[in-house]
Amino acid sequence: MKLELHLAEELGSHLADGAKAVAFRMVRIDPYVGMQADIVLDFTGVRHGNSSFVNGLLTGLLEEHGEALLDRMTFRGCNPVLRVLIEGAIALGIQKYDTRARA
Repeated sequence: MKLELHLAEELGSHLADGAKAVAFRMVRIDPYVGMQADIVLDFTGVRHGNSSFVNGLLTGLLEEHGEALLDRMTFRGCNPVLRVLIEGAIALGIQKYDTRARA
């Protein structure tokens, strides 16, 4: 099973609201993680984003499921700024997962 989400189509070309990202993730992504689906996040058409949105979308997801989830995730259509934000959110999520695992 594969879930492919076109973020610009669903959320617009300017992604800056962290609370909106968390709500989107909870409804559109979280249920598929439990089904072991491959997840494609397509950022094609997204012109602007910020760390609040990308962290809201990814950090909690990786904090909960760990680095192994990345084996089932694909990030497509990322401009250089989004790529840096995604890498930062991934690193933060993995760090939080590791911290929780050690606690």
